[in-house]
Amino acid sequence: MSAAATVSGEMVFDRGQLTLNPRDGMTTVSLGRCVSAWETGAPAVPIAIAQLVVPQDMKVVSVRLDALETETIPGAVDVYPVQPPRALSEPGPSEYVPPDPEYYATNYPPRIVTAGHRGSMFGYSVASFFVAPVQYDGGKKSLLFHSRVRFALELEPADLGYLRPGNRSPEARRRVEAAVASIVLNPQDIARYAP
Repeated sequence: MSAAATVSGEMVFDRGQLTLNPRDGMTTVSLGRCVSAWETGAPAVPIAIAQLVVPQDMKVVSVRLDALETETIPGAVDVYPVQPPRALSEPGPSEYVPPDPEYYATNYPPRIVTAGHRGSMFGYSVASFFVAPVQYDGGKKSLLFHSRVRFALELEPADLGYLRPGNRSPEARRRVEAAVASIVLNPQDIARYAP
């Protein structure tokens, strides 16, 4: 087995894609292709899902992130809370869940980055993590926007038990590599970390 490794990079978020809209006397916050936070009653701030192709037989042991550029968005806002999930087929309006004081009393989310899951895509090892480009300070009713962040995933050897793919034709290999490249932040590493 190989030694520990680090996969790192940067993410940039476009301030022009940050939108604030009124809703029921509060403010919704969205940013490009980010999803909403998912803890019911927490401020519904945007979360970016980041994926990286990583070396085979390695697991993520930690993820670090440094905010390189941060600004406070002018103005006081009450961020709309995350509502519970519901089926699209469910008739009628859903019952409103108010802001949970536990989440609104401090910065939310408390950490800019959280480790996600690790899986296999066509035999390639893919690790995910979640980045909060926007944090809400409930005490000050203000938004912090992290427009540029640097991340580092610390990896260590692990027997993950994934099956190795069989032989692929050159055309099949190109299609697989294109599919993996479409979802990861580091497509330049696909050949190096191939199964």
